[in-house]
Amino acid sequence: MLKKLMATMLAAVLILTGLSFSEPAYAAGSAKRNTKFTTTAEMKTKLGTSDASTWSPVYLTEVENTYWTFADQSKLGGTQISLDMAKNCYRNLEMLLDNGYTMDYNVLSAYCAEYLGKKNGQPDAFYNVMSSCLNNPYLLNRPAATVTATTYNGRDYSKVFDASYYLSSNPDLAGTIGNNPPELLRHFVEIGVTEGRAGNASFNVGAYAASIDAGVMASAMQSASYKTLGAGAAAPVGKYSYSNANYYGQYLGHYTVSAAADTAGSTAASQATGGTKTSTTSSIDPSTITDIDTQGPDGAEDNSPAIPKAVVGTYTTNSTRSVYTNEPVSAAQANTRPIAVMMPTDRAAQPSYGISKADILYEIMEEGGISRQMAIIPNWQGMSRIGNLRSCRLYYIYAAKEWDPILIHFGGVAYMKGVINAADMNNLSGTYEYGVGGKAPGAGYFFRTSDRSAPHNAYISASGIQKAALQQGYSLNLRAGYYNPTHFQFAQGVNDLSQYADAVAAPTIDLSGVYPYSKSKLTYNASDGKYYKYIHGGPQKDAINGQQLAFANVIVQNTKWKTMDKKGYLAFSMLDSTEDGYYFTKGKRIHIHWSKTSDYSPTRYYDDSGKEIQMNTGKTYIAIAQAGKYNGN
Repeated sequence: MLKKLMATMLAAVLILTGLSFSEPAYAAGSAKRNTKFTTTAEMKTKLGTSDASTWSPVYLTEVENTYWTFADQSKLGGTQISLDMAKNCYRNLEMLLDNGYTMDYNVLSAYCAEYLGKKNGQPDAFYNVMSSCLNNPYLLNRPAATVTATTYNGRDYSKVFDASYYLSSNPDLAGTIGNNPPELLRHFVEIGVTEGRAGNASFNVGAYAASIDAGVMASAMQSASYKTLGAGAAAPVGKYSYSNANYYGQYLGHYTVSAAADTAGSTAASQATGGTKTSTTSSIDPSTITDIDTQGPDGAEDNSPAIPKAVVGTYTTNSTRSVYTNEPVSAAQANTRPIAVMMPTDRAAQPSYGISKADILYEIMEEGGISRQMAIIPNWQGMSRIGNLRSCRLYYIYAAKEWDPILIHFGGVAYMKGVINAADMNNLSGTYEYGVGGKAPGAGYFFRTSDRSAPHNAYISASGIQKAALQQGYSLNLRAGYYNPTHFQFAQGVNDLSQYADAVAAPTIDLSGVYPYSKSKLTYNASDGKYYKYIHGGPQKDAINGQQLAFANVIVQNTKWKTMDKKGYLAFSMLDSTEDGYYFTKGKRIHIHWSKTSDYSPTRYYDDSGKEIQMNTGKTYIAIAQAGKYNGN
């Protein structure tokens, strides 16, 4: 039994990691491995793009199971298994464990030791990869699953499992388990699912899988990725997964975070007390970061466990003025959480849908010499298309938190670990939260369009956000203890900066030195008192209404920064009180200083005398500039 469990469960892991088998997984009671794999170059050829973030919005099931094949070694090129590829083991072991499809960790460890023994104690690449995965702190000393008659680690299996049926249908269990419903369910989840045993009389996993696969095949046949292969190309595999466990997980809804989700290994850096939130989490300290040499759709991956989202009280305001713009607003709108939407500055991605509805728009540099934007949109209800959407970076989360939004993004990087999946964060992601590890909360409500090429065609709708928020248990109203009602200080009337003797004329704000790719620029229009934004040498517009983005206030916020690793990932010190910047309004500018002291506290902006600046009613554009790149000219 031990060897069979070892073989079947290890086979499931290796299947999910993309490793191929030259023989059936259960042959001779041991797992056969294929040390050849589809190379990155082959992936690029198959999909017609070198941007790994476009390979699939659901990396495991669509990319690995469609493009990683079961085949003889001779048919898959000659590249040996590498650490880059086998890092998949990390996230897939976590996926199996988090979703209730567990294996005995000690069995896998024993297999690794046995394999080394067969190699006369000489490790090879395969052994090094497996032992590295086994050293994952998330897996070490993990306790056995908690099982009841109907639940496994808190997940309800009653829709697919009946203990009496399972026992009568599997007479081999009469002597080993007997009429013990919890242990029968444990056997079903840990062994029976993989072996194809039915859990009850009503659910047929094969028929369900066929229906899911039909949809996957239809989608694959119509995808731009498949069409790039041209006439005569072999049909795609068209499978959601090679593992029965994944079909059960899909049917039962186990791939979403729930209050019962396992929290082992949590790195949440905060405490919730009495329905309120006090956070002292600081921005990432670059000196504590070691290089992350991993591969994934956004350049990095991680394997932190899911952390259930906290349920908190509702903050209620009676304000009739927008905290974002000082414009009149209904009480209902004033109490609704905004969304913080990650949007690209890529030339091919312009124009974005819904960006003109942003009351606050951030722009910050990222790796590769390109910037990205985060749109804070309070009035997002009724929008049918929001985006396109791109991945997040850690520093955007700190910028977002002070508005208590629902963060909308398409994945991210490993440096977000411990922050994006913390209990206080409410986010929706079209792919795994950081790189290709972790969870993808609300991923089923994102969609792609055919009018643009990936990765510039990923969107979400307002109704999708509402449904996903309901699914995740996120409040659509401002949260007590997180939301701060005082942000900007707005002027009583119009502030033309005439009170500052050192104010200088600023008809143009040229940020090409800060954002050399997008060459962001704003020009002042005296007729309406707004700065109009340009990108790539032309007006930056909204695809929905054709409007050019315009702002009453512009802030350039000089910020400490550092390059994190050889891939060029950046860190910004979003919590600070020592840096300066510039405030632009009504065609003039003044020198300012800024301060942000904790995650959910607002960023405050002060003039050189130490008084908080009085901003004009209207929208605000905030350019987070790398310190040393902008001096006001």
